[in-house]
Amino acid sequence: MVYFNSWAISSLICSIFTFVVFAFLAGLRKKANYTSAFLLLFFLVFLVNFGFFLSAIFPYPFASYHRMLTGFGALFGSVFLCIFAYLYPKNENPKETKYVIGTLISISVLTIIYSFYQILTNRPKFDFTGQIYTYPQKVGSILAIFLLVFTFIMIVIQVRKLIRAEKEDRKPLFQISLGMIVTYLVPIVSNLLLREGVITFNIFQQLYVGFMILGYFTLIILFINNTVDKTSFMTKIVGITVATCLVFAQGFSTVVNLKNESFFDEISLKEALTYLNTGRTEGSSIAYIVSLSDSASKPKLLVKNQGVEPNLSVSQKDILENTKSENFSKRISTINFPKNAREDYVPSAKDLFYSYYIRDEVGQRTLQVAFPYLYYRKFLDDTNRWIVLLIVSLVFVILVLFPVFFNRSLVRPLNTLISGVGEVNLGNLSVRIPVLVQDEIGYLSDSFNKMVGSILEGKTQLEEYADTLEEKVEARTREVTEKMEEIHALKVQQDGDYFLTSLLSKPLMTNWNRSAQITTNFYIEQKKKFIFKNKESEIGGDICISGNLLFGPEKEKWTMFLNGDAMGKSMQGAGGAIVLGTAMNNIMARSASKGKVLNVSPEEWIQEAYRELDDIFRTFDGVMMASAILGVLNDRTGKMYYFNAEHPWAVLLRDGKASFLESELTLRKLGSPTEMSFKILEFQLSPGDVLYIGSDGRDDINLTEDGVSWVMNSDENLFLKTVEDSKGDLDTLVAKIHGLGALSDDLSLIRIGFQEQLAPNLEETKAEISESALRKYAEAKALLQQKEIGTAIVLLEETIEASPNFKPASRLLGQVYYDRKEYAFASRWFEKYLEEDPDSPNIWFLLSVCYKHMKEYDKAGVAAEKVRISQPHRLANLINLSDNYRLLGRFSQARSVLDSAQSIDGENPGVRKLDELLKSKGH
Repeated sequence: MVYFNSWAISSLICSIFTFVVFAFLAGLRKKANYTSAFLLLFFLVFLVNFGFFLSAIFPYPFASYHRMLTGFGALFGSVFLCIFAYLYPKNENPKETKYVIGTLISISVLTIIYSFYQILTNRPKFDFTGQIYTYPQKVGSILAIFLLVFTFIMIVIQVRKLIRAEKEDRKPLFQISLGMIVTYLVPIVSNLLLREGVITFNIFQQLYVGFMILGYFTLIILFINNTVDKTSFMTKIVGITVATCLVFAQGFSTVVNLKNESFFDEISLKEALTYLNTGRTEGSSIAYIVSLSDSASKPKLLVKNQGVEPNLSVSQKDILENTKSENFSKRISTINFPKNAREDYVPSAKDLFYSYYIRDEVGQRTLQVAFPYLYYRKFLDDTNRWIVLLIVSLVFVILVLFPVFFNRSLVRPLNTLISGVGEVNLGNLSVRIPVLVQDEIGYLSDSFNKMVGSILEGKTQLEEYADTLEEKVEARTREVTEKMEEIHALKVQQDGDYFLTSLLSKPLMTNWNRSAQITTNFYIEQKKKFIFKNKESEIGGDICISGNLLFGPEKEKWTMFLNGDAMGKSMQGAGGAIVLGTAMNNIMARSASKGKVLNVSPEEWIQEAYRELDDIFRTFDGVMMASAILGVLNDRTGKMYYFNAEHPWAVLLRDGKASFLESELTLRKLGSPTEMSFKILEFQLSPGDVLYIGSDGRDDINLTEDGVSWVMNSDENLFLKTVEDSKGDLDTLVAKIHGLGALSDDLSLIRIGFQEQLAPNLEETKAEISESALRKYAEAKALLQQKEIGTAIVLLEETIEASPNFKPASRLLGQVYYDRKEYAFASRWFEKYLEEDPDSPNIWFLLSVCYKHMKEYDKAGVAAEKVRISQPHRLANLINLSDNYRLLGRFSQARSVLDSAQSIDGENPGVRKLDELLKSKGH
């Protein structure tokens, strides 16, 4: 007799689904080779599911032979999975495919023969958790291992194909590969775990069904969307509907079976308790009842049905075990082995029971109340048969009647529309499509008729227009040429204005600090780039200024610093920077010219400077404002006074830990109406401390990996971490900022070091560098600040000669030659620096520019690619790399790199110029 349970319904659903997919693939005409492999794969998977279905509906020992069907289907299905992996989308290794697949088939044949031998020479057992007859764990272990091995071979094939695939093939190949791996790997791994006893058959069933339906449904959808085989719209509708209904049917049957099992327990316990209270079993389904008194050594048979011979020894053992575990009123599986049964005895269905253990406290005994397993199966079968009938009917309606239902309202109108499109493609503009139904497709058909009518009317007008085309083209060309010349003249004028503005602003950004105790280093990168008469330049609103002041009768030396950011883009920001720079340089000229000693305190000087700057910007009535930090630092004591006018907070690096100096807003922007009183901030620096003052460009970074979608950094502590990672070196800090993502604003930084015995990047090499070399290096840096470049070069060369591994000296010497445009000498010292520190993107970028000026484009490209690895969004490097590839004649690579640059800033003049040059070459 056939009994349906939850596993039977699940395996039936899987069988229906895989057979429907198999039938769909078999019905495709002119199939690709990989489609045929996919077709056979689904047929073999269907055999696996059908084998599980047979094992579930027959609770008899002969159902264990389902393993022959499931093992054969699973192993050869894995072989065809590998064949599909080789063939999709094309077979790039036919010779390898022949040998590998031949080997897999040979292994599969031998494994199946051995598995059949194991099945025929071993005796099955009944697994209550899976409710099927199966074999011991050792049977099929070899087959499970080879299933996993074949799957990993498939993964290797797919991964290798992904690596070698063309860009346009990579996405569909990745989707199919991921679908195959997830769908197939989990059931196979769970099968191996089942064989090793790690998981129960019930867990395996749940994993198998879940990944079979959802996984294979996803896989077939991906396949249909990416295959070259012709499929129909109706096929997709029907397929998706079938799969969706089967998923819901699976969920529904699982819930119903769980509820029915709960009902079975409730009814069975009620019958057991009725006997305990009344001693009557009439009308119940109890098979037998065994009692074991607490004081007795042997159990007592209280009730048994005809044809049932309980083994009291087995019952005594079960009662003792479950009493000890307190498994009372729970459904417990029981196998009633006959008294003289052999060790390898295979229990029949009549030997299987579900027992409930009831404690009788009054009688000081424990009862085992057993119910036939077949009664349990029949109890579930009464409901499950209707569910099976519902599923089969539902699938029949969808597969057979859906196409009929949708034929007039969907299929026929679509086919008619497609036919009309074909007529238009052939040049027939008089075609008209009948509107059969007034729905979306009817609206589309009506719109198509109007479109074709418009095309026909336009064609007629075009033919009339063609007679006078030549005269109109000449007039239009003349008009466009005049407009283009006018636009070009305006563009040249605008770039000239930009260039003039840049010439005005650069001299204002002065690093006049000559202190021996305090070092100030600038980095300024304006966002707006432009080209004027083949000269590249940039403008923006950021500005840095430093200098020295003398205060009081003691002529105490203080170092002044200013970092400002004028509000507005391009010309507006640059104008504000010029105003700020002019005013600040004027204040410094009055305060420090010719060794002037100021008779006011540093605090009073800062307050007066703020009032003068704020008054100047207030005259613009809010049209022009600027944020800024202006401060003075005592060269001897490290005492610092400063104000912060709504500028990003200053950062202190002390003992390798970075922190903000401020914690709240104390002053509004220069030129801005304010409700706050002027406040001077103060701070005490210790020897070796490093300060970083910077504009908000340090935080305004696009953090996305593609550089296209916009995700602005919102973590203010990111800059602190970057400062710590740079270990106090300004070049390293800039490199790490560029490595975070694309800059979206002007970036300016001032590094202020107080009484640093050694630069931070020298600390690690202190033990290796002689004192004389360190002294010469320090003297050279001081001479460079005083513009005595020749003497500084001699000292740096002597430093390197004495200590060849002294990286900072090589880096500084290379920068000096780079600034002097002596690129051959600069490249020599940059190369020497990179021998010691090959991971510096800034030096690789400078070296690439040197190579480019020396017309060594291959080397320039290699250097720029190294920068691109760590800083993929650094616009200047992308432009430089693309231009190198262009000069090498590698136009496709140049275009690819330029596309990345355009995604960051398509309006950049360097990007636009390269775009025109590549288009002129057909790229």
